[in-house]
Amino acid sequence: MLSMLVMFVKISLLTVCNGLYEDQIGKFDWRQKYVGQPIFSKFGEADSGKVYVATEKNVVAAFSCKTGLIWRQVLEKDDQGVINLLHVGPEILTVSGSNPVYVRKWDANYGFITMDATIQSKHLESPGDKKWTLKSGVLYQVHLNLPSQISVSTYSAYGGAELSYRLIPSQWASKSTRCIVIGGLLACLQDKLLRAIDLYEEDSTFKIIRLPFLEQWFDLDINLINSAKKVVEITSLSESKKAIFSIEGIPEEILKPSLILASETVVTAIPWEKNQLVILSAVQSNHSLGLAAHILETGESINEYASELQLPATVGKVNIQASYCVPGKVKTCVLFLSSEDHTIMLYQLSAGMIWSREEALASIVSVEILELPVSDMDAVIENSFDSKEDALNKRQHFYKAKSDLGVSSTGFMGMLWRRLSSQALQVRALVMKVLGVEDPVTGGPRTGPVRDGFGLHRMIVAASATGKLFGIDNLSGEIIWQRRLESKYVPLQDKSTSSKHMPLFVLRTTSHFPLPAHCVLLLKNRDTGEGVLYIFNPMSGQHMSEYGFDEATSTGYYPLGYNVTQCSMLHYQASEETVFLKGLLILDSKGSAHLYPKWISSTLMEHAHNTFLYVADPSTGVLSGFSFAKSIDQEVSVKHVWDNVLPPGTQRITAVASKNPLERVNSQGRVLADRSVLYKYINPNLVAFLAQGFDPIHKHFLNVYLVDVVSGAIVFSLTHKRAKGPVHILHSENWVVYSYYNDKSRRTEVASLELYEGKVQSNSTAFSSVTTPLQPIVERQAFILPAVVDAMKETITEKGITSKHILMALSTGGILELPWMFVDPRRPIMAMSEMRDEGVIPYIPELPIPMDAIINYNKTVMQVSGIHTAPSGLESTCLVFVYGLDLFYTRVAPSKTFDLLKEDFDHFLISAVLLGLTVASYLTRKLSARKALKQAWK
Repeated sequence: MLSMLVMFVKISLLTVCNGLYEDQIGKFDWRQKYVGQPIFSKFGEADSGKVYVATEKNVVAAFSCKTGLIWRQVLEKDDQGVINLLHVGPEILTVSGSNPVYVRKWDANYGFITMDATIQSKHLESPGDKKWTLKSGVLYQVHLNLPSQISVSTYSAYGGAELSYRLIPSQWASKSTRCIVIGGLLACLQDKLLRAIDLYEEDSTFKIIRLPFLEQWFDLDINLINSAKKVVEITSLSESKKAIFSIEGIPEEILKPSLILASETVVTAIPWEKNQLVILSAVQSNHSLGLAAHILETGESINEYASELQLPATVGKVNIQASYCVPGKVKTCVLFLSSEDHTIMLYQLSAGMIWSREEALASIVSVEILELPVSDMDAVIENSFDSKEDALNKRQHFYKAKSDLGVSSTGFMGMLWRRLSSQALQVRALVMKVLGVEDPVTGGPRTGPVRDGFGLHRMIVAASATGKLFGIDNLSGEIIWQRRLESKYVPLQDKSTSSKHMPLFVLRTTSHFPLPAHCVLLLKNRDTGEGVLYIFNPMSGQHMSEYGFDEATSTGYYPLGYNVTQCSMLHYQASEETVFLKGLLILDSKGSAHLYPKWISSTLMEHAHNTFLYVADPSTGVLSGFSFAKSIDQEVSVKHVWDNVLPPGTQRITAVASKNPLERVNSQGRVLADRSVLYKYINPNLVAFLAQGFDPIHKHFLNVYLVDVVSGAIVFSLTHKRAKGPVHILHSENWVVYSYYNDKSRRTEVASLELYEGKVQSNSTAFSSVTTPLQPIVERQAFILPAVVDAMKETITEKGITSKHILMALSTGGILELPWMFVDPRRPIMAMSEMRDEGVIPYIPELPIPMDAIINYNKTVMQVSGIHTAPSGLESTCLVFVYGLDLFYTRVAPSKTFDLLKEDFDHFLISAVLLGLTVASYLTRKLSARKALKQAWK
């Protein structure tokens, strides 16, 4: 009895606790969750205080009107998860996909799924626009396969069973017909007539609604305003007007619309007293949104709604996604807005903006992680030893640094003054730090983050497909600056994947104080297709002039005047003569070469003969190489050197991987067990190409080509039969790693290639692609990965001493850090002592996914589109930025932090030991000298 009592007491004293490792508490990492641009938005019930959205990123989410995001659910990728209908009631219902179609119900408060049904029908396979609506548990699908036919299918919203199917005669329809579904009505605008049919009735004929006020209107379009009262708007682009009216009851004729507004006006419908409907219109000007309201039935204006909302400075054209008001109470009105640059905002008419979110960060296409500028104190110290202004002022277009000290920066007295001033600032900072009066002097006129001692504090510069630039603090995830590009300039399009991309080039870093950093973004003109360069300062977001300095008169845009085929940065050693700017070599669609910036083209042309470009055309399968030289008329001439033609029509280039220009190879060889050296095949001009194809025998196949892009020689190639995408590839040092889907075994596999010259190095000083080509020894192996890969990237460090790890973004939301030794193609099937001495583990087909190798632990990162890695000031540490639907930042140490003391290092103990050893050595020296003196007198 006593033992049982003791056991009960022990159990009662136990407490449940949850613990994470120290690096799993957000100390060195952060995550930001996004949803994307809304396509459907609806407010919940009156007392819910929530707005529910379905976005173009296949996300269903709920936002609180006070705090923002509450929950979200990410559906399938691509067309399989496209949301076609969002119905808001006691539960949230979504219809997504094309064939099959998924019908799901979600709990409105917590977001968990309560019902999942699948609709499969032969009627879903036919092409055309499909619109959905819901009534009394029945889903209606309207299939607009214009101009041939219009069909209506009905399905059960609970089980997905097909209930009925009917065809509606539509001989009048054409490809220019515009149709919308308004509640239970299908309304089509054709030849200035509105034809409508009630989908819930058995009658299969359209009723014509005449609109005589449209006689002088052209270029018409129709949109939905409100489903409850069947309110629509018809916009005329030629007249710059829009008409708003209701077609409830399907009248035979509408002589006059309820309202006529300007075409740029955005409208929404709000319930009002006595079952009336108010049309709330908004006109955007500068950075404000002017509101006005009219009763739909009478056209009477309501002055209580007249107000002006202040918009953020970087927001583009705004649209009202959803609205909610308690009838008769203007102060309760809430507007859910979205802009063309993917900013979503929630406004209350009486309180202004409640919250906003930058959903453009869910569409990042280009990323660079840059070192921050030095603090003002460090700048003064640097100036005291080396003044770059003196050399730069001698040139005509260079920036002239102004001295805030009132003393000339040149000459003996200027140098002496700078040195004394810097030392005075250091003494002042030391005194303030010791006394704790205030923080040390780090700024002055400069604002924003500054460089730290270990180079861990960086600026993340991200370009979004929506035409927005961001500067993000890598330690906190805070947006330091943002800038919206002009709408006429759009991203380029990748021919192989049809995805948007904007090449980002860093022409000058912050290492050249007082010169600002200099970045260039490559875009194209939406109308002409010609290339455009946008020049900006990555630390402040301020646009810059062509000369690389901030100028108020410059817009930052530099039209090229031609279509861009290929663009590459010249990797030469920057000097004061070029203001430490690196140039761009651009190849246009006509085969001509151009240099940017032109004002230093004479310097750039000196390096043109060492530059080679390659172009891979996915549509034709042609790989081309070009060389450059300085012509007689002091221009850059281009020469077509080689072509490699892949079999046309059978395969398509889908992935290209070259080496990171920042990468450094620390070891030229690999030491074997017999103490001999197996030298690496390190070809800086080697590029890996992946081509996918289809044949009737093996169905899908995948070809891998390793091509020297200077000579055009195919160094190595192989074929994977019955393999297809998605494919991801890495190329670093002397190895290539890529993933693909094995269609035969129905699994994801990872293959690795490693290239060696042999035990004799051909050239220990430099590599040449022009001399006799060397055929490398290729080691290859394949592994099974029990997951689906969304993106891959290798780690990189400043000197290349640290071991290489491979970062894999998995479809489950985890970021796997896999050591290179697991995909080493030299892993033997049988364990041998020789391989054990080399540190090579035995071959096992399956690659492990240990939970402690997931660097984002329980912070899932969904729909990853890319991983960017950058070296830090510590050789052991690599900075990692993952982007996609979510953003995640962390830092990894593949070889542990061998160059950094631990935080729990006992500084007091080691100082006491060193002090004790110093005192002991001094006393021992004295005693030893005294003993020697006594022995000498004996």
